[in-house]
Amino acid sequence: MLKNIMKGIKMLNIQMVSRKITKEVIVSKKLLCALLVISLLALPLPLLGCKEFTVSVIAPTHESTITTPAVEVRGFVSDAKATVWVNDAIVAVSKKGYYSTNLELAEGENEIKVVAARGEPDKWKDVVGRTVTVTYTPE
Repeated sequence: MLKNIMKGIKMLNIQMVSRKITKEVIVSKKLLCALLVISLLALPLPLLGCKEFTVSVIAPTHESTITTPAVEVRGFVSDAKATVWVNDAIVAVSKKGYYSTNLELAEGENEIKVVAARGEPDKWKDVVGRTVTVTYTPE
């Protein structure tokens, strides 16, 4: 009988230790989750799936020589809802973010300025730009 009592006390101690360990594991899981949330908040936005706002000029290439009086300016903007200007004229942007327009060139060096902005007029949130210089030399 004493043996059974000792066995019961031993089982009770095991259960108490087990509950204590379970509580510590729960606390450790909560702490781990809190640390994970804090570390995610510290990540830069591009790592969280937010795209950096950029504009590029695909054509013409910088410092190229053009022999025709007009050139097609083509490029890409990372936010298809952005407003794009080429030499101060608004240009349409496709659903995938591509833009294209034709420009008349003056003989000699021509500067092509491409600017993209997102937000509301007079309250632009982000503004980015690129400048390409081309030389028009008639044939």
